Amino acid sequence: MMSDLEPTETELRRAARERALELLYEAEIKGLDVQDVLDGLPLPPAPLALELVHGVQAHAEQIDELLTRRVAPRWSLARLAAVDRAILRLGTYELFGANDRSQAVILNEAVVLARRFGTDDSPRFVNGVLSAIATEARPQAPAKPEDTTPTRQADALIVDLDGVIRHWDNDALTTADRQLGLPRGTIAKVAFDPERLGRAMRGEMNAGQWAAEIGAAVAEAHGVYREAVTVAFSQVGWRIDERVMELVDQVREQVPVALLSNASSRLTDDLRRSGILDRFDAVVGSADIGVCKPEREAFLAATEGLGVAPERCMFVDDVEDNVAGASAVGMQARRFRDVDELATDLIEAGLLLP
Repeated sequence: MMSDLEPTETELRRAARERALELLYEAEIKGLDVQDVLDGLPLPPAPLALELVHGVQAHAEQIDELLTRRVAPRWSLARLAAVDRAILRLGTYELFGANDRSQAVILNEAVVLARRFGTDDSPRFVNGVLSAIATEARPQAPAKPEDTTPTRQADALIVDLDGVIRHWDNDALTTADRQLGLPRGTIAKVAFDPERLGRAMRGEMNAGQWAAEIGAAVAEAHGVYREAVTVAFSQVGWRIDERVMELVDQVREQVPVALLSNASSRLTDDLRRSGILDRFDAVVGSADIGVCKPEREAFLAATEGLGVAPERCMFVDDVEDNVAGASAVGMQARRFRDVDELATDLIEAGLLLP
């Protein structure tokens, strides 16, 4: 099983933008020329990072003049946080100087940088300023729809549930441990014992049996009330990331979308309770098919459910081994880290229209 994956082109470009941001920030904070900072590096940065910092430096006067107009009268460029200022300079250079790159990707990547390195207000501010600049940098010219629509790289999207769309209440079991007088992590350790978890995920026991077995094991080891443990585990709550689901809804306007989850027999009921069951064209749960990701049969069950060849399916999961397993069967696999990166991946695959 693979433990390390080669970074995707999207990840390499994102890393290069981050490095360019660091270099521009360092140069400004230290009052140095960018070339002086570059000369002091033990190794040169990636070609895209070099292009970006040199491009910003070469057009610094024009970029700052434009930004000054766009942030005024509420702000002056000098009053902005140095990180925000560097992100805006990078984005402005790309909008004007890199016509081969999608406007939507440029804007989204700038927001990703702002979310990672700026303040809570930075993403909205950066998006607003660069969106205004884009209208000047790339005025809409009359064109046929096919001239502006990205080339579609996939004919279906297959997405994981837990860690991508659904996020469990991680404090619930710790609270139950405390209320029952158990050492911290007791219920979770018993519940997610690999052998026990595997049987539940493969459907060798249903969700009710899994919870009852957890209660019995904890009660036997610690002398607590079995049913209390069973109920505590069964009632752990979760939240649905609606930002991810909005992307799913938008992709479904273009291609079919399937959910592929390592989940117990309660998967369908959980989706129904969350109100998202009908927002997928197919739902494939490991307990229903008897195999779990990263086994190849799990991925093929999802592709067959959509009637799309694996190589024409984009797969998204937050677990590295699952991404590697999907890649092994020919799928276009992407690791989920946050919704902004997912949006960029979908745009570049032609599944999300700018």
